[in-house]
This record gives sequence, structure tokens and C-alpha cells, in this order.
Amino acid sequence: MTDNWNRYIKVMALLLLISLSPQVQALQVNGYSEFAQRYELNASVSGYVAEVPAYRGKRVKHGDVLLVLDQSRYRLALDKARATVMLRQPAQSQMLNDLEKAQELFDRDSLALIELQQAENNLQVAQSHLDIARAELGEAELALKQTVLKAPVDGLVLRLHTHRSRYINTAVTDPSLLTLVDSQNMLAIATLSSEQWNPALVGKLAKVTYRSKSYHGKVLDLDYAGASNTTGLAVFELRVLFGANGEIPANMPVTIDIQE
Repeated sequence: MTDNWNRYIKVMALLLLISLSPQVQALQVNGYSEFAQRYELNASVSGYVAEVPAYRGKRVKHGDVLLVLDQSRYRLALDKARATVMLRQPAQSQMLNDLEKAQELFDRDSLALIELQQAENNLQVAQSHLDIARAELGEAELALKQTVLKAPVDGLVLRLHTHRSRYINTAVTDPSLLTLVDSQNMLAIATLSSEQWNPALVGKLAKVTYRSKSYHGKVLDLDYAGASNTTGLAVFELRVLFGANGEIPANMPVTIDIQE
């Protein structure tokens, strides 16, 4: 009897929850397209712009070179760092051999403890110098790598904010050199009235139509803080994420259809 009563209570609670949940009705609104993601790319190191393979409207793949800074001084710094490592390695090897010999003599009571400790200190200093040189080599390698700006994703070059021979000083400013967008994934953005606003819309499948061609998408999010329109009434922004295969630019009129 108790089990049946518990099941009855659970069923009634579920039915009540369903009845109280906001239901989504078929909705069609007009909106506009927007890129789902924009990337403002800048330089990590300073230098003159040497090459600009990118241009406005160019479609690129992940890893494609977009811009290259002059590498002359970074290659010199790398050569210097490599030479410093080579310079420090023999001293470290010599101090290591000296310590091994000192340890043997100490074990045979032929060397004072203070002399063994001096050999250990000498190795520690030589090892520290070598470690610093290797770290500086790593920094030089990274700096040279950062002279090449590559596409972080498959996308489209939307804007180019620089040109060849321009000097980029990252110690003073951090300017955007170009704007890259993900042209594959788009947003359809529309505004809803207070009567159309419904939190159950989020996650619903949607159809986005542009110039008689339709694309499948899903409601990404819904504004909770309404803005006043020209009539003074609140409107709420609805955003639908959909794949467009690079066929739609931004700020184009679209129609959004959301079924029940």
C-alpha cells in the first residue's frame, strides 16, 4: 500500500511540474546574422612587420601564417643563447668530474671535508650558470616563434589593421593587428517582446533562413534584462547558434523559426 501511494505521489508531482512549466509555442521572428566568435590578434614581441600574407576576406585554416615580423634580431639572440649554452656545458662537466674525484679521495680519507664541500659548491655554481643559459635559450626560441602570427582557428580575415614596415612596440601599446572570425558558426540575433519572452526557448531547435536557404541551429541564450525600444516597451535579445559553412556575412537579414 505504501509503495503504491509513493508512486502515486511521484506521478502527480511530475504532472504538476509539467503543467506549471512554460510551454514553447511556434515562434517566427526576423533578425540579423552575426559571427559567433571574433579574434583580435596582436603581437607578443616587438618588431617591424616584414610580411602580411593575410588580406581582408581571406579564408584561412588553423595554423596558416597571417603575419610575420622581422626576425633578424631574434635569430641573433637565438644564436647568442645557443653559444652561451655551449660555453657553459664544459665547465659544468669539469665541475662534475672534479666532484666525483673529490668524493673518491674523501672516501679514502685523503681529502678534507671542506675541500669536498668546495667541489660541491663549484658544481652547483656551474650547474646554475648552465641552467640560466638553457632558460635564456628557451626564451630566445619562443621569441623567434612569436614573430610569426598564425590563425588559431579555421576562419575568415575580417579586418587588417597593419601593413608592411610598420613598427610594433609591445612595450608601449598592444594593438590589434587583424580581426579573425569563425565564419563556420554564426549567430542569428532577434528581439522578442515581453509577450514572446519564454525561458523554455533556450536549447530549442531552430531553423534560420537566409535568402530562401535554411540552416539548422539551436537557441543559445535569451536576454533576461530587457532594453527599451522606441515605444518605451521592453524587448529581449534572443540568440540562435547555427552552422553556415561560411556562406553568410554578418549583419544580413534572417528569419528564425522555432517550433513547439
